[in-house]
Amino acid sequence: MNISYNWLKDYIDLDISAAQLAEKMTNAGLEIDEVVEIGAEVEGVVVGRVRECRALEGSDHLHICQVDVGGEQPLSIICGAPNVRAGLTVACATVGAKLPGGFIITSKKTFGVVSDGMLCSEKELGISDEHSGIWELPEELELGADALTAAGIRDQVLLVDLTPNRADCLGMLNFARETAALTGGQVREPQLDYAESDEQIGRLIEIRVEDTDLCPRYCARLVRGVKIGPSPLWMQNYLRAAGMRPINNVVDISNFVMLEMDQPLHTFDYQRIAERRIVVRQATEGETMQTLDGKERVFDGTELLICDGSGPVCVAGVMGGFATEVTAATTDILIEAACFKPASIRRTSRSLGIPSEASQRFEKGVAAADCDKAARRAAQLMVEYCGGTAVQGVCDVSAGEFIPRKASISAGRVNRLLGTAYTADEVKEVLQRLNFPIEQQGELLTVTVPAYRQDISIEEDLIEEVARLKGFDNIPQTLPAGASQGGRSQLQLLTARLIELCVAHGLYETVNYSFISPREADKLQLDAGHPWRDNLLIANPLSEDISVMRQSLLPGLLNTAARNWSRRNLDLRLFEVGSVFQPAAQQPEQNQPEEVRMLGIVLAGSAEGGWLGAAAEYDYFYLKGVVESIFAGMNICNLCFQRVTEPYLHPGRSAELSLDGISLGVIGELHPQAAAAYELEGRVLVAELALPAVFINAAANLPLQHDLPRYPASTRDIAVIGDSDIAAEAIEAAIYEAGGEILRSVKLFDVYQGLPIPPDQRSLAYALSFRHAERTLTDKEVDEAFNAIVAALRDRYGYKLR
Repeated sequence: MNISYNWLKDYIDLDISAAQLAEKMTNAGLEIDEVVEIGAEVEGVVVGRVRECRALEGSDHLHICQVDVGGEQPLSIICGAPNVRAGLTVACATVGAKLPGGFIITSKKTFGVVSDGMLCSEKELGISDEHSGIWELPEELELGADALTAAGIRDQVLLVDLTPNRADCLGMLNFARETAALTGGQVREPQLDYAESDEQIGRLIEIRVEDTDLCPRYCARLVRGVKIGPSPLWMQNYLRAAGMRPINNVVDISNFVMLEMDQPLHTFDYQRIAERRIVVRQATEGETMQTLDGKERVFDGTELLICDGSGPVCVAGVMGGFATEVTAATTDILIEAACFKPASIRRTSRSLGIPSEASQRFEKGVAAADCDKAARRAAQLMVEYCGGTAVQGVCDVSAGEFIPRKASISAGRVNRLLGTAYTADEVKEVLQRLNFPIEQQGELLTVTVPAYRQDISIEEDLIEEVARLKGFDNIPQTLPAGASQGGRSQLQLLTARLIELCVAHGLYETVNYSFISPREADKLQLDAGHPWRDNLLIANPLSEDISVMRQSLLPGLLNTAARNWSRRNLDLRLFEVGSVFQPAAQQPEQNQPEEVRMLGIVLAGSAEGGWLGAAAEYDYFYLKGVVESIFAGMNICNLCFQRVTEPYLHPGRSAELSLDGISLGVIGELHPQAAAAYELEGRVLVAELALPAVFINAAANLPLQHDLPRYPASTRDIAVIGDSDIAAEAIEAAIYEAGGEILRSVKLFDVYQGLPIPPDQRSLAYALSFRHAERTLTDKEVDEAFNAIVAALRDRYGYKLR
């Protein structure tokens, strides 16, 4: 909603700036996104009058004009606008003037004639998109005066971001009431008095409403003898500031009243209404009508229509029809002010694809009690600015009397909910600022809610009004009764610690949608029976690309990597901590899908190089080291890596990661075909690990402290050769078992395959460290332990010393 500050001041006297008002409104719950200065970029454009206009020799469309701008000599200006003529009052940009976009006016020679300025269109001044000709100003404006100021164009517009419950502020008058409540001002209501003829409207038009549930009220007033022409300049300015294009006086008055009173109107050419009757009814299936946009509309039977004696003439609350359109020849205007069921208008507007300012208001709900007030306002303006005569009375068809809502409020209840200490008088004062009628019995206040405030129906709504007008900042910070001290749970603390460790290892956090495309399974080369193909379908997806719940973090991470890769960000270190959703079929003991927290990692490209060495491409061992280091930071060191076969992972360069016999997930290199499906080149490393078991283990494994060793260690290196199919982890476990209590550490420092070692074998070299806690080991004790290790590897796995 655009609020013109100039227009607002027609209803209330203000001694604060637009920016100050915007701050007050935002603090009171009506958020002002921005205050826009209309005409701020325009300087040096003045009011001028064309004294002489003649064709420019050598041109088929240009004219040389003598323009009086209030100086001693007129300016000679060349203009090509089709509407330029002698006697026209114009906006003249003199030499040195500034126009929107930083354009500076200079003298320019055309066909040998110097032009000392420019006659401007509305578009060139940033007023509107109209550029079919130069802007024609009223004759009474002072020559030489700033054109935008003299025409009332300079203004400040508040861009209001309304919440759905405050649709009342779509009307300028209601916004003025809100302003008065915040500033202490008084609202000036528009005058609705006008003279009426002796004709009775009830003899001239018949109104029938077939379903008062869909149309609770329908009012019609008639103005005869109107003359179609331009609306007054001030009205055009207000409409432009609100984002609407002026059309003519009748259409502009209809739009003006809608913006002023939050009540959409429709105007019919009375003489074109067949049989002089209006029927409000639902459409019949297959019925058609041509709307004002020239399109033939076919109805399915759910729409609400305004019909005359021959058929539909308007889609209720959405768009008028061509048959009764107001034209330049129209002399008699029938004004419609009605209230329609919001759900019906919303459905019709969506199904026909015709959103409008009117339908937006009807969808949010208008005050049925105020319909005739808006019709009277439109009639008063048409009498004043269209030269018309209002017919006596109103045709008013309604579902019954509109009884105002009432709600009660007490200071005690206010204070219990807000934690304040307001008195009954303070609460009453706030509600009086809103101009709400109040009946008081002791501390209890009974409020009659105005029809335009449809957001207020219960006591809590009134308490909200007290809170926001007293100021949210003035509500003391107190804990609710019985509230416990807040804090992070252990799960939240462990999650935060994990994220910190990932960031510390140079990974960048991403947050992806929990919804993915079912085609992601094809990109990952998954088999037909893979559990990830058992999709959890979303009931109302926005599109097929986000139609199923994710069972893995990898699709989101890989799509993020692909997006970065396409923008030549080639070195990627991404991670995500999020939930995946496993169908109940995968969790037989669960009736509902299970939500599991996971850690996902994607590496692509190369690690950063430096003076110590060149950049190296990421590989499986780099990722393995990152995972081990992150888990070590959470006091988890007993990880087990075993070969795994997954269709989306590279065979031989991937592993299943487990902890105390519980599988956590997989790490490894993405299969080249899967990488190609995501348009990624080179090695792409991925890891996806379930966090529940990790967090349980991390919570149980507190960091342990050890005294510094009192006795020296004895170190030995061992290199053994054997079958390459035997996991290095199994070899390491056998070494620990055979080495006994004195073997303190085993570190693999070399792996070799190649001549002279047979093709199906490999060499593994380990550094062994022996130490006794209470004495120095002898060479004999170390030799015995070393020989026991050699024998165990030989007997169990056929490994022998190299």
